[in-house]
Amino acid sequence: MWRNPWFPHEPPLSSHAERKASYFCGVDYREERLARNEVLFRNVNEQIEQAAMSQGTDEHVYEFFCECSNIDCSLRLPLTLGVYEEIRSDPRLFVVAPGHELPEIEVVIRRNTEYHVVRKQGEAAELVAARDPRS
Repeated sequence: MWRNPWFPHEPPLSSHAERKASYFCGVDYREERLARNEVLFRNVNEQIEQAAMSQGTDEHVYEFFCECSNIDCSLRLPLTLGVYEEIRSDPRLFVVAPGHELPEIEVVIRRNTEYHVVRKQGEAAELVAARDPRS
C-alpha cells in the first residue's frame, strides 16, 4: 500500500488507487503542486461546511477560504452553504478570490464581485477529481 507524503492523514491507497495515482506521474510537477494546494484549501472548507451545517442550512453567510493555489493566501470569501454546495457538486470546481485564477490550469466559469468559480482543465482536473473526498 502506498501512502502519500503530501497527505499523511489520508489512508493508504488500495492497489486500484495506486494505479490511478501512478497515472498522474506524467502531470507537470508545478501543475500538480498548484492543484494540491487548492485541494488543501478545499479540505479546510469542507470542515467549515460541516461545522456550519450543524447550525442549520439557512441562508446565513459563512466565510470560506479562497481555494487558489497560493499556499500563503488567507482571503476569506462570503458564501452561503447552498452556494458552496452548488460549487462542490463538481469536483473540478473551486471558489477563488477575483484575480486568483490560473489560466494555465483552470478557466473562470462564474464571476461576481466577491468570488470567482473556476473549473480545472486537463491533467489538473483529473488530479483534483481523484483527490476529491466525495468521489
